[in-house]
Order: sequence, then C-alpha cells, then structure tokens
Amino acid sequence: METVTIIGAGASGLACMNTLLNHNQFDIIILEQSDKPARKILASGNGRCNVSHKNIDISAYNTDHPVIRRIIEQFDVHLFFDQLSLKLRNLGDLIYPYSLSSLSVKNALLKQQERVSLLENCEAERIVKEDRYKIMTSQGTFYSDKIVIATGSPANHLSGTHNLEMLKSLKVHCVPFSPSLVQLKTKPVLSALKGLRVKGKARLCDGEQLIDEKEGEILFTDYGLSGICIMQLSRFVKDVRQPVIELNLLPDLTKEDIDKYGIEGLFHEKIAKVIHERHLDPQRIVFSIKATLGIEKAQVCHGGVSLEEIDDSLQLKKYPGIYVCGEALDVDGDCGGYNLHFAFASGQYVARQIIGEKYVKNQ
Repeated sequence: METVTIIGAGASGLACMNTLLNHNQFDIIILEQSDKPARKILASGNGRCNVSHKNIDISAYNTDHPVIRRIIEQFDVHLFFDQLSLKLRNLGDLIYPYSLSSLSVKNALLKQQERVSLLENCEAERIVKEDRYKIMTSQGTFYSDKIVIATGSPANHLSGTHNLEMLKSLKVHCVPFSPSLVQLKTKPVLSALKGLRVKGKARLCDGEQLIDEKEGEILFTDYGLSGICIMQLSRFVKDVRQPVIELNLLPDLTKEDIDKYGIEGLFHEKIAKVIHERHLDPQRIVFSIKATLGIEKAQVCHGGVSLEEIDDSLQLKKYPGIYVCGEALDVDGDCGGYNLHFAFASGQYVARQIIGEKYVKNQ
C-alpha cells in the first residue's frame, strides 16, 4: 500500500485522514508538532466550535480563485459530519455541533485514530525529494509516497510556530504570515469602558474613504477595540495607509430618537458618562488604528503557501505528490465558520484527489 503522511492533526489534516480511511488503501502517518491534536478546534467558537456558515460564499474569503471557490461551494458540512456520526444544528446563520461542544467535534474526527500512526510532539523539519519523499523530523526520518501539508497557521500558537519551515529548502513561495481576525490597538483608548460590549456598526476607512463596514458586537478594551465586527474589519487593516475606525453605537436610531430619550436612556451608565465627558457623538466615534495585536492573539492568519504554487488538485506544481490544505494555504475568511469550513473542505478535497490517483493507478 502507498504511504500518505499528513503533517498536522488539525481540522484539515483530520478531515483528510477520515476521508482516506473510507477507502482502506493507504498506510497513513500523521505528524503533529504539538502534544495534542485538534487543539485549535477545541478553542474555536468559545468552546462551541462554529464549524461552518449557512451562507458560504467566496466573497467571504481573501481570494476568488476558481479552485478554492469550487472546493468551498461543493463541500457539504452536514454530510461530512453525518458520516462521522455527529449531528449539527443551525443557530441563526452559524452551524455548530448539536451538543454545542467543540469536544464533540474533536472526538468525532479522532474516532478512527487507532487505524493510523499518530505521532505527537513530532515537528517536520525538512522534506527531501528522492525516489520517495524523505521527511526529517524531531523524532527521526520517515519515507512517504505522498505528503499532505496541513500544518495550519501560527495564529494563537495553537498549532505551533514553525508551520511551513519544512518547505524552505524546496523553494516553495510562501506568503509571510500576518495576523487576521485580531483585536485593534487604537487612539484614543476608552479604558473606562474596558470589558463592556455593545451592538453597533463599525466602519473601516482609509482616511475619508470607506473600505468596509460591519454590524455586530463591539468590545471595548484597555488597548483599543475587539468584538466580532471589529475582528472582521481587522482583516483589511494591513492594506490601508491611514486606517480609521468609525463607530455608530446607535445605527437604528434617528437624531430625534436620541434627543427624545437622552444618552442615559439609551446606554449603560459607564458609556453614557464617557460620552458626556468626552463630548462624543454616539453615532460617529472616530479611532485611529495604531496597530493590530500580534499573531499570538489572532484567530487566523493571512499568508501561507501561495496559490500560484498549487495545481487544481491543491498539489505543489514543482513537487507532484505534495498537497497543501487548510490554513497552510494563503486562504483566509471572515469570522463565523468560514475558516473551519475551508479547512474541512480542503482536507476532504485533497484526500479525494489522492484516492482518485490511486484508482487510476490500479486500472
């Protein structure tokens, strides 16, 4: 049997593993550089694991690459987890395990781990092309017919920090990782409101030019701003010269409504006090963005293996038999299950490409 080595036991790697196991034609080795597989899955969605979104669309991602579009649109997340005996449920537009527990997702993905060789604390350090691929790791050397790079990104440092170092010697172009879906450092800082959450609308501007706007939860911190809609906008900050956030804390009210009820009748007392003391317009509070927090605080990262390096099978053009999936690719999306959706979808897709090749060889 052919040997397939999956580097990374996160969402994409485990989706690939489970799909390959359906055909029982491969010896599967999984190399995981941390001491626990699926660590990022356990941490996602505040422990509830938002696995996908009801309205999956390529516009939620940083690319409109036709292969990526096909992968995300054709993946059926309900069917995938049904086959792992895990029921899902919708909460609004978000899709969760029925249990609302990320542990259920991890357990479902690892249910068949006894059928593979899973090595923890094993960091892949270098890949060399010989008759087969030679993988040099912190636990020795492995030989493999095919390799799946499913290392994730260094976001939160939950899947390690040296995710694509093994590709350096192969001269594969990787877009440097940078934080995405991350909190913002601002000026001013409304530190008196630390920990308070409000619903509102946030606009990201380049000076006076609108880049994007989102509506949802805004969280005040002692360094600036967080919350879902802020994290969504943070994806675009790196490309903006003069990034500014404008907050409208009363997007559904008119000036007449505000005059009628007054600030005290509309806000938490701490927010009302800050608005009065700083003479703020609650429908347009302006913050300049000084920086984002670092990769260690990000939910996901920009960057990874350039899409120019892969073919329609997510296989490296220069190295047939090496595939890349999940966050190891330069693909990232909005909050709300988009990134996990792509991880599961691309892991399954790569496995199907490998299985298809096996069928062709056997004919």
